[in-house]
Amino acid sequence: MAKMTLAALSGSLRAGSMSTQMRDTLPELAPDGMQVDCVDIHDVPLFNEDLRVEGVSPPAVARICNALAQADGIVICSPEHNRSVPGVLKMVTDWASTEKGAPLKGKPMVVLTQSSGARGGNLAHYAWRQILSVIGADVVVGPDVSIGLMQDKLQDGRVVDDRARDQIARQLDLLAARIELRRR
Repeated sequence: MAKMTLAALSGSLRAGSMSTQMRDTLPELAPDGMQVDCVDIHDVPLFNEDLRVEGVSPPAVARICNALAQADGIVICSPEHNRSVPGVLKMVTDWASTEKGAPLKGKPMVVLTQSSGARGGNLAHYAWRQILSVIGADVVVGPDVSIGLMQDKLQDGRVVDDRARDQIARQLDLLAARIELRRR
């Protein structure tokens, strides 16, 4: 496999969040040749196009959108908030969908959700598919990865549960295959 780069986003700003621990496990599970860059979204402003001055986005937005544009693919690691997506990550997609060059349009992506409940954030997963399809992202279709009872599958800041790790690794393999296909 030729070298490829992923931008990985966590939908939680909380220190020690399960989504961030999932995101931070991705480099261990990535296939050979895949580099995973964790993109920090802590400083993304509330979505407000008035903050674009003469077509120039706020620095945090420009930095995040540049990382998304430069990546060959994107991984969203998301919790479920009130049966939907977390606001901070939704703001990232709102900014990116209106940015020059539309860095998410046509970009191969996978969504990984998790929760402390048994359903694993499956409603957030469904909501992400709707949002990302509207903005033209190339969401890789495969078995959904919605990992429930995530708190029991983490240790020392990493996903340690074998089944969860296998599910995540399979999604990364599917994403790698999609990126390779788009390169042809």
